[in-house]
Amino acid sequence: MDRGIGIFGLRRPWGCLALCIVLSFGPGRHGLSAAGPKAEERRPPNIVVILADDFGYGSLGCYGAEGLRTPNLDRLAHEGRKFRCAYTPGSVCSPTRYGLMTGRYYWRTSIKDGEVLPVTAPLHIETDRLTLASLCRGRGYRTAAFGKWHLGLGDAAKTDWNRPLKPGPLEIGFNHFFGLAANPWNGPHSFIKDYEITGRIPGQPVILQAGGRQNNTTSGIIKPWEENQIMQTLTERTVAWLEENGEGPFFLYFAPNAVHRPVAPNPHFQGSRYGVYGDFIHELDWSVGRLLDTLDRLKRADDTLVIFTSDNGGVVNPNVEEVAAAMRAGLAINGPLRGGKHDIWEGGFRVPLLVRWPGRVPAGTTSDQVIGLVDMLATLAGFLDVPLPAGQAEDSFDARAALFETEPSRPVRDHIILQDAHATYAIRMGNWKLVERVGAPPVEPRNRNAAQKLARAKKEAPRHDELFDLASDPSESNDVHAEHPDIVAKLRRALAEARDRGHTRPGGTP
Repeated sequence: MDRGIGIFGLRRPWGCLALCIVLSFGPGRHGLSAAGPKAEERRPPNIVVILADDFGYGSLGCYGAEGLRTPNLDRLAHEGRKFRCAYTPGSVCSPTRYGLMTGRYYWRTSIKDGEVLPVTAPLHIETDRLTLASLCRGRGYRTAAFGKWHLGLGDAAKTDWNRPLKPGPLEIGFNHFFGLAANPWNGPHSFIKDYEITGRIPGQPVILQAGGRQNNTTSGIIKPWEENQIMQTLTERTVAWLEENGEGPFFLYFAPNAVHRPVAPNPHFQGSRYGVYGDFIHELDWSVGRLLDTLDRLKRADDTLVIFTSDNGGVVNPNVEEVAAAMRAGLAINGPLRGGKHDIWEGGFRVPLLVRWPGRVPAGTTSDQVIGLVDMLATLAGFLDVPLPAGQAEDSFDARAALFETEPSRPVRDHIILQDAHATYAIRMGNWKLVERVGAPPVEPRNRNAAQKLARAKKEAPRHDELFDLASDPSESNDVHAEHPDIVAKLRRALAEARDRGHTRPGGTP
C-alpha cells in the first residue's frame, strides 16, 4: 500500500495538533465592512475552529521540528503567516478553552487557581455570555462543536449522566455537539451527542466510577470507546457535518483530543522516530488535512482563512513515558522555550499560530506581534461587523491588522496576562516578562490535593519576582529583576490594575 494512503482510503496524515480557525468567505447576507473594499471580501465568513491539545511550539516542521512530517500545517506557513509570539491565557486546558470561547480571562470567574475543571463540573460559561458560537449563530450561522469539551456540563454541583446534559454547548450558541466531556480517561467512556451519552444499555443507569484519573470506568454503556479510534471517529463525524452544511454560513469548532494523554494513535500511524508521541502528531496532521481536503472538495479553500494554534504548550515531564521517549529521541517539544504544560514559563503558553488566507494574508511571512487566543472573539466580531457589548469579551482585542499587515504596525495589545496551573501570574509587556512571586491575591484551594499542590509550588518558588527580557533571553535563563526595579514596578502595577478593573479591553467595562 502507498504509505501516503491512510485507513478509509484517506491520505495519510503526518502532522500536528492545534487550534485551527478557518474563516471561509462565501455567499452570505450580511455586509462585512471591515474585511476590505471588494464586495466578495465583505461577505461574512464561514468559520472552522480546530483546537488541538497539548501541542508544543517546537512540534511541527515550520517551527523547527526535525524528523516529523507535518505537511498540512507546514503548508499553512508556506502559504500564509507564522506567528512567533502567540499566547494562551492558561498553561492547561479549561482556562484556555474558556478564554477562547468568551474573550475573558479564566481567573475572572469563580475559579482562581488556574487548574482544569473536573469532568463532573457544571457548565462554566454563563448562558447569557457572548461566545464565538453565539456570535456566529446570532448572524444566522449553523454552528457545531466536535471533540473535547472540558468546560462543564449541566447545572448541578456534580453531573448526573442519566439526565439531559444541559446546559452545555447548545446553550452557549451551538446547534449540535458530538464529542467528549473532557479527556478520554476521565469518562464517561462513550461519546456525547447533544444532550445524551451514546451507546447506553437500555434500562441501566450510566455510572462513572472513579479509580484515579487514569483508571476511571463507566458502567451502563454497551461498549466503551477504543482510545485509538477516537480521533478517527471525531474526524469523520466532523467531515460529514461539513459536507451537509458546506453551503454556509457555518461555524465549526473541532477540538481533537490529540496529543493529550492517553497517547493512543491509530495503529496505522506507527513508525515515527519519536515513538507513539510522534505517531499521534502524524495522526493529528491527517485529521487537519481531512478538513482542509473537504474544504477543497467543497470549493471553499480559496476563500478560507485558516488559523492554527494549540490550547497550551506540550508536556515535558520526564516521568511521562511517551514524552520522555520522544525527548530522548531528539524532539524539542516546545522548541527553545523553557518549561511546558502547567508551568509559568514560555513553554507553557507560547504556542504555534499559523494564518492563511490566499490573497489577503501575505504568504510565507512571519510576525512577532503578541497575540492571545482570548483575542479571537473580538477578531471574529470585527470580521462579522458586530460591536462588542460592554461587559462581554472583557480581555479580547481585535487582531485583524496583525493578520494582514505587510509592515509592522501598532501592537494588537500592550500587554498580555498569563496564569499557570499553580495560580502564579505573569505579565508580558513589550519584550519584558514579569513572573509575580510576591503579593498575588490569595487563592482558596478547591480540595486537599489542590491545597498540597499549591503549597508545594509556593515552597519551591523564588521569594522575589522574576523579570526576563524575552528579546535577548527567550529561554528565560537570566532573571534581571534586580537590575530593573523600575520595570518590575511598572509591570506589577499593570497586573494589579488589570485584576482590579475587571477588564483590559477598552470598552469592556461590565
